[in-house]
Amino acid sequence: MNGVGDPAERQRSELTAESKRLREALVDSTTGLASLPAVLEDLRHRVEHGERLGLVYLDLSSEAQLETIYGWETYDSLLHQVAEVLGTFWRDELRQADVAVVAGLHGDEFIIFVGLGRGDAGQAQLKEIQAGILQRLSARLQVQFNDEMPRPVMLNCASAILRHDPMVRIERTLYRCLDDLRAECRQRREEQYGKQLAELRRIVSAADVEVRFQPIVRLKDGEVHGFEALTCGPPGSIFESPEMLFSFAEGTDHITELERICRLKSVHQARALDAGTKLFLNCSARVLSDPESFCRGLLGQAEACGLRPADIVLELTERVAITAWQEFRRSVAALRLIGFPIAIVDVGAGYSSLKSVAEVEPDYLKVDLSLIREVHRSRLKRSLLDSLMSIATTIDAQVIAEGVEDEEEFHALRELNIDLGQGYYFGRPDPSGVRRVAVPRF
Repeated sequence: MNGVGDPAERQRSELTAESKRLREALVDSTTGLASLPAVLEDLRHRVEHGERLGLVYLDLSSEAQLETIYGWETYDSLLHQVAEVLGTFWRDELRQADVAVVAGLHGDEFIIFVGLGRGDAGQAQLKEIQAGILQRLSARLQVQFNDEMPRPVMLNCASAILRHDPMVRIERTLYRCLDDLRAECRQRREEQYGKQLAELRRIVSAADVEVRFQPIVRLKDGEVHGFEALTCGPPGSIFESPEMLFSFAEGTDHITELERICRLKSVHQARALDAGTKLFLNCSARVLSDPESFCRGLLGQAEACGLRPADIVLELTERVAITAWQEFRRSVAALRLIGFPIAIVDVGAGYSSLKSVAEVEPDYLKVDLSLIREVHRSRLKRSLLDSLMSIATTIDAQVIAEGVEDEEEFHALRELNIDLGQGYYFGRPDPSGVRRVAVPRF
């Protein structure tokens, strides 16, 4: 008779507990879904008992640039929302035995396994489920940042019926089927990229960009210190977001011409600037590598609009890593000799921005909004900002707090003696040009 102290029983209990721990370790913390390895045994059991299985594969990697632009938390949030929609669809439309998983932990591939009927009816059933999933995702999820028009999530989807050969291990059959679906989606991603590249070329050729101006305000008295020119693509397109437009263009040979068009258009529309008001222009480090080419046309356009180089602040962005620091310093020095003030953006977001501050000693430090969000609730953020203020004092620079959205953040920043602020609390980006803005009461 087996008892609690029986070695065989104890071993079985330990194996069961270990198996449970392993399965729990294979649950994706981002989405709450199991990963594929966690359900392989159940899938094998279903196939071996004669069930016909279909796979619906979803690939979100076309949206992966959101992570590069807005951070991993934003992309994780999108993946979590996709998982929630799939969970709702499963409860509403699928059987209890059907299952949605992620292909790998913290990945952006989803797989839905469904039991199907035999013959053509099963194939039609699978296509209907695939269409239902896409329709549900399209209805529930849209991508929107700042004031841009919302757009559908870009995803690729493919489906197949698992063809079981008793001579072949089921797991290998499944992974080969998954590889085929990935290849199908990869081809679609390449087609999407081709369409986006064609649209970028059209935008550059037609100079089809819109400049919106957002005020930068002195926190001590509410006076407008300057305006940042934010250039957007066509409304309703993926390139309406300035971040998406320039992030995509950075990977092509069109970035230099795109930035040139944006600079000239921004300067032209800023001709009504009040005396002493600054125009802030975004410039990539890559484009600044050739100061002579950068200035070609800009100085003449600025002069024609009544602007001096001292009126135009060049905001140095780092969409790609700076490696040739000596050359970069020479380029910045040449621009300063002409008279352009220099700003470093995203200060505090990582080591690279602090290195840029040390190498360039800019006139403005533009603090990343991650340090500004709910600063009134965080002693650590206030301490970090205080340290940045000390650095700014050392190099005779002004600090700009980016992304100020409410009164509590504003008051906390003013108590820290931050020089300047920018964000929705002071004004949204406006295409009507630089003009006097109604800032909150100070």
